[in-house]
Amino acid sequence: MSRTAIIRVVPITQSSGVVRNVHLVLNNKPNRQSVKVKTLGKYVQLHPKGWKKRLEQAELLYAAGSWEKAVEEYHQVLKRQPRLLEARLQLGKILQLMAREIEAIEVYECAKALTSNVATQYHIKGLIELCHCRQNTAIKMFELAASLEPNNAAHWFILGQNNLERDAHKAALRAFDVILEHNSDDIVALIHSYDALMAAGNFQEAQQRLSRIQESAPNDFRALKRLADHRTRMRLVWGEEGKQTKQLIQTALRQAPDSAEAHQSQAYYHLFQGKNKKGIAVLQTFVEQHPKNPSGWYHLARCLFHTGEFNAATTAILKAYALYQNDCEIYLALCEILPAAGKREMLQPLMAEMLACFAQRWRVWVTAGLVWVENFKDYEQGCLISSKATRLQPQLAEPWFRHGRVLALAGRHQQAVDALAQGWQWLPEDGGYVQSVPAAMWLGESYQALGEYATSQDWFQSAIEHAKKLMDFNPAMAYYWQGKALEALEDVTAAKWAYQQALNLHLLYPTCWAVNKALKKLNILFF
Repeated sequence: MSRTAIIRVVPITQSSGVVRNVHLVLNNKPNRQSVKVKTLGKYVQLHPKGWKKRLEQAELLYAAGSWEKAVEEYHQVLKRQPRLLEARLQLGKILQLMAREIEAIEVYECAKALTSNVATQYHIKGLIELCHCRQNTAIKMFELAASLEPNNAAHWFILGQNNLERDAHKAALRAFDVILEHNSDDIVALIHSYDALMAAGNFQEAQQRLSRIQESAPNDFRALKRLADHRTRMRLVWGEEGKQTKQLIQTALRQAPDSAEAHQSQAYYHLFQGKNKKGIAVLQTFVEQHPKNPSGWYHLARCLFHTGEFNAATTAILKAYALYQNDCEIYLALCEILPAAGKREMLQPLMAEMLACFAQRWRVWVTAGLVWVENFKDYEQGCLISSKATRLQPQLAEPWFRHGRVLALAGRHQQAVDALAQGWQWLPEDGGYVQSVPAAMWLGESYQALGEYATSQDWFQSAIEHAKKLMDFNPAMAYYWQGKALEALEDVTAAKWAYQQALNLHLLYPTCWAVNKALKKLNILFF
């Protein structure tokens, strides 16, 4: 991984027929790839006992996304040179990505026997644990490897990647920062550290890293997508600014025409212009052309949900679930979409699956707790489930905030205040406004419910001040939270103005619905 690393998106068809987009990190941009593959193919036919050219061909096939052929070639190479550790690890990686875990484990076990390096052995043990779906144990193995070889970026990268996947954002950021200490221009580490910062709510530092990424790799697909998404979130979708955003998306689409993520960026560009039908059509066309791609159905479901098309969103998210049950985001979307469409009877078995499959991810616990409280009115069960999130990640603000919200909805306002206050201690010193604005609002509401009027007013004022800083990240949501706080402070004129500004920026559902409801109530009460 380096400044010159090339990230390529390739569609991979698994044995089940499901198509997944995989981001390949390549050290060099493959030039005239198809010609080289043909030339090498002819060479290995003429020299079947050789292995160096065959290995080169396997690497090219991997870069091209022809993984079935690449697997065949790697096996042939290892028949001739069984002690090639890197080739064996690469073969294991491909098999793992193709969901052929049993074969991958066998390859990794052979690789582990080839090395006497203890750190490498721990790293390989971690890979084996991932194949067994034991991520916690895998992370411990990667931590041991990194402690023994702190200068080896590969250990830190896989450690950070797995912590990011299980929503341990601070741990992930620490791992990527170690890589960046040794190589400040490592594009892959910069991109993942950006994601970790965004997930932790520290958008200010995240934007600084995105600027570094843009300077170092302006044509990198993942950099293009993140920058385009930031600009659409800022509603830079009109005039000259809109043309720049559109150009970024078009460049990303040219680089990865089969990527559901690139089409998702294009769809939301249209949504934030107020062109809902055009945005939905982008993803509908994608799933028609790629019916076996669960990411396409997932993004279509989210897009339909955000435009208030709850029944159509249900159909799409169930299609994504039917194709692929190993994606936490699909389960989380099911928990949000099904209740909106009145399909509560389907939720309980799905939540049981989600909690069993992704037990180490705090978001699934607060999401399930919220569902129990809001949809089944089982406050005891909902609060108990939600509390698991704070035990999984006690040093992150968001699990405490989300658990506090569940407690408040269950009517347990004193406990809610305690949880929200605990989360407030873990906010970044400079930033965290994505999380702090709703948290301040919820603290105000709970203190109000407890009869502590003056304290509640202070927190509503705090929400307004923090929302001003949120304008630099998501102005639509900033106006929404300002409107709620002003409404709570009974500043009706200012609240109505803020709510209208949010609607003018094409606020998404269900928040859009909540704003319209609030405006209707304010008009009835005060006119």
